[in-house]
Amino acid sequence: MPACSIFVATFLEIMVNIDLAKMQQIADALADEGWFAQPDFLTEELASALLNITRQNRDSDAFRRAGIGTGTSFQLNREIRGDSIYWISRHPQEKALIQWVELMNQVREGINKELFLGLRDLEMHMAIYPPGTHYQRHLDQFNDRSNRVLSVVLYLTPDWQAGMGGELVIYRNPKEPVIVEPKAGTFVCFLSDQIEHEVLTTHIERYSITGWMLRKPIGLGFL
Repeated sequence: MPACSIFVATFLEIMVNIDLAKMQQIADALADEGWFAQPDFLTEELASALLNITRQNRDSDAFRRAGIGTGTSFQLNREIRGDSIYWISRHPQEKALIQWVELMNQVREGINKELFLGLRDLEMHMAIYPPGTHYQRHLDQFNDRSNRVLSVVLYLTPDWQAGMGGELVIYRNPKEPVIVEPKAGTFVCFLSDQIEHEVLTTHIERYSITGWMLRKPIGLGFL
């Protein structure tokens, strides 16, 4: 698939790249399989800029260990999930993050037009998996809250090669699992309450931006 070049100066130019044909391609994959993946979804320049922002926040100790569950069921358990996260503001200041948030909102609006999913909001965080960590097989849906409709992931791991680990495994029962390599610039989206998935153990520091398109705005994760 051709890359979507969105490292541009204005919001108008970003919009041009998310055209009807691209949205139809994403929507068709979601309708048929429940998931979509594309390598080189971003230019190297924008992926690198987002990686630098992620590393800067890591170096300033902004990241916190990620847990599982919500409310009284929330827990930290590295046997299940080993990443650390930093929630992205609804109105980020960094140019690269502004572009990414705006792009995802364009995708959200496009998917709404194609699939009528009622996506009304977006929440996202940066994620870092240290070497030796993983995330067991799961759904992106809480037992006590069902507002997450579509999961989106952008990988930022530079110079990833086979054997480095950290692959995403998408389980699309009854078919064979799909393995997605976490190479920088790769974009994945899937139905949050239907597609089970896991992150295999990584042997290097693994970077991504993960988010969810929501059925109703709740503000969770935004500052």
